[in-house]
Amino acid sequence: MRDNYLIIGDDEYIKEREAAGIKDKFLTSEETDLNYSAYSPDDIEGIMDSAETLPFLARKRVVVVKKAQELSEKSKEIILSYLENPSESCILILSADNSLKKSKTYSKFSSKMTIIKADSPGSGTIKSWIRTFYKKKGIQISSEAVDLIVELKGNDTISVKNELDKLENFSDEKKIEVGHVEELVGRSVAETVFKLIDAINTRDTAWGLRILADLYDQKKQPQEIIGYLGWYIRVMQKIILLRDKGASPEETALALGYSPAYTRRLSTQAQKYSSDRITRWTRSLFETDKNIKTGITPPVLAMETLLVSLSDI
Repeated sequence: MRDNYLIIGDDEYIKEREAAGIKDKFLTSEETDLNYSAYSPDDIEGIMDSAETLPFLARKRVVVVKKAQELSEKSKEIILSYLENPSESCILILSADNSLKKSKTYSKFSSKMTIIKADSPGSGTIKSWIRTFYKKKGIQISSEAVDLIVELKGNDTISVKNELDKLENFSDEKKIEVGHVEELVGRSVAETVFKLIDAINTRDTAWGLRILADLYDQKKQPQEIIGYLGWYIRVMQKIILLRDKGASPEETALALGYSPAYTRRLSTQAQKYSSDRITRWTRSLFETDKNIKTGITPPVLAMETLLVSLSDI
């Protein structure tokens, strides 16, 4: 088996992280330029040429094949033949999503390579990652802020990591509170959420479905979209509570931590929501999230059903 790896799973961030970790294990930064290569699945000649080339001024050469699930059957057989007697100086890494498991050659690869799983982690794991990320940087983050990041971004680790980097710069190396997350992460998705909300409020299901399709094209996951809608309805609830307490527009903006202009836009939206409507929205979001997580309803169908149900509330 030697040092050849199959990184398999549907989480792109974890696959990239694991491949980078293997590279760093065998190559120094000075050795990387001349001894590291990454290939697409359609370049089998380049893959094999690199795998069979001796490293230059280094002990090892690292060769990565991305999207290995797209390798042709002929290319898979060529690589399997190579793995019968692999080069001792080459580290071959295949990075693939879970569809490779359906291939008749998967069992052969798994018997000849070290398997590293790269499946999307659960929310508990992601929350632990977030806390560890900021602890290493000496930045505090509240539990509420951690919860909101996961609710907004779901288990899309690439999106989570991008937001963590932005929040780190935004925090001024102090403490990240839920307001920071609402301000930075929430605003980044607000425009799309507003469009989806407009489609729901006008009961334009066709428009809403087009927006969902656009979100899927942007690699947004159903549970991430539910997180956006959950964030939105909580902001509506906060505005209504402040309004009922007699807060002025300026006081509302201060309490939310948003600019007056942005708060006015949100307040206009909030006029369309009663406490009862907010409760029913929240219940629908919760039920859809549960149905997706438990596998009761396929994710895409669950989101289409949610869109129709919210339009009727």
